[in-house]
Amino acid sequence: MSLKVGIVGLPNVGKSTLFNALTLNNVPAENFPFCTVDPNIGVVEVKDSRLIEINNIVHSNKIVYATINFFDIAGLVRGAHEGEGLGNQFLSHISESDLILEVVRDFEDSRVIHVEAVVDPQRDIATINTELILKDIEKVDKLLSQGVSVVKKDPNYQQSIDLLEKVRKILNNGQLISSENFPDREQALLKNFYFLTSKPILYLHNISSYIPYINNNNIYMNILFEYELSRLSPDERRDIMKDMNMEESGIDLLSRFAFQNLGLRSFFTEGKDEVRAWVIKSGMTAPEAAGVIHTDFKEKFIKMEVVGFSDFVKNRGWTFSKDAGDLKIVGSDYEVQDGDIVIVRHS
Repeated sequence: MSLKVGIVGLPNVGKSTLFNALTLNNVPAENFPFCTVDPNIGVVEVKDSRLIEINNIVHSNKIVYATINFFDIAGLVRGAHEGEGLGNQFLSHISESDLILEVVRDFEDSRVIHVEAVVDPQRDIATINTELILKDIEKVDKLLSQGVSVVKKDPNYQQSIDLLEKVRKILNNGQLISSENFPDREQALLKNFYFLTSKPILYLHNISSYIPYINNNNIYMNILFEYELSRLSPDERRDIMKDMNMEESGIDLLSRFAFQNLGLRSFFTEGKDEVRAWVIKSGMTAPEAAGVIHTDFKEKFIKMEVVGFSDFVKNRGWTFSKDAGDLKIVGSDYEVQDGDIVIVRHS
């Protein structure tokens, strides 16, 4: 499952520096607007200490973490929905993302230009969200005006029209689509339209202090410090974090936070070659989860052997988990839980 997070924000707030820290790659981070034109893409591991604990028991050759694809997207300005700056490119790149990470500047530094002259993170968040809302209004108006040719092909034509009218009302009130709780039926229809503001949004505040933390849907970190930290060797990084009483880096905190906000779970497989995390959506059944490992496993699914992570660690592996009665044999109706360690049996 390929997970995509779009990093967005006004120019010069630290997006490209964040991307460098996330991926250990060097992309331009110059002190002027629109330095990033095409989106840079980096794959980032979601660190999960459970994999290390499993590997301490089974001694596989390698550990394979879940990953997230981060897109560093060009900064926008007011009027992006009408094409100002690099608006049209910016907005089209966001549509490919599963989650939007809005980076806002929350520190003072006269050496770094702010496109709005004055640092105000709440104003910047409002600017970005307004541009997303206006682009969605443009889209919903177009869909409704062309309803016969665009939406009528859908067997749920009338339900789609009613939903689009509801969405337009939300947007015209200046609200994100994601702020509304839609019934499951409407949620399923809504996914067909790929509205920007229907995506989950996290807000990353680029601050001057060094210790990262989370407050509701906001994550706070010093992006430049995280970049410098990422350039160190693992031992150097560990020593500095210990001296600063940092339990985890801002980058690890961010990747885990993004993962959780996408409503995802990890289950694990282990063997001689590797211990691996597999990513699924909450509520996936055993055959669906097996299909994430290999498409044939879903169609040829017979059963799944399952041990929960805590039981696996407590019992030091499969054999003693079975002896303790902690190994379950499950069928097609079982919903795979976060942390399950599994063996898929198939024809």
